[in-house]
Amino acid sequence: NPEVDESGEPEVLFDALHHAREVMSSEMVMMLAEYLGQQYAAGNPDIVELLDTTEIYLAPMVNPDGFLYNELTNPDGGGMWRKNRRLNLDGSYGVDLNRNYPYEWGCAGGSSGTPSSETYRGTAPASEPETQAIMALVDAHDFVVRQSFHTYANMTLYPWGYTTSDTPDETIF
Repeated sequence: NPEVDESGEPEVLFDALHHAREVMSSEMVMMLAEYLGQQYAAGNPDIVELLDTTEIYLAPMVNPDGFLYNELTNPDGGGMWRKNRRLNLDGSYGVDLNRNYPYEWGCAGGSSGTPSSETYRGTAPASEPETQAIMALVDAHDFVVRQSFHTYANMTLYPWGYTTSDTPDETIF
């Protein structure tokens, strides 16, 4: 029942393409959708049970204007633009959406306050409409798991991303 919010079902969010150049992150979410749909239609009992008892949300492209910029400037692929395309006060473009979320916004290391930097965090926490949209989605649901796909650095990261300190759940991770 994809159009029905069924209370009691756990909710899961998969999102991708915070960074415009990470095209394969978006592909991961689309391939997941295709896999789940095909396996459900084929009657795979594990997938049928999963989809019948879990609300799964897929957001394959958080940064559409950055993605479009790469597509327009590099139509054969290989565009390396990372941020969105908001015009900054200094004439440069873009905010790194992944560094625009309010939690630990502007902490030492990992982001920049310089608008021309690839890791520019924006003028304020959640200043970007893309970040606000993801936050509104998260606030409207009770997600038990969120997977944000990134593909550029060939790393697997887990919380916390803003510090080298361990989380309270370190043993689980």
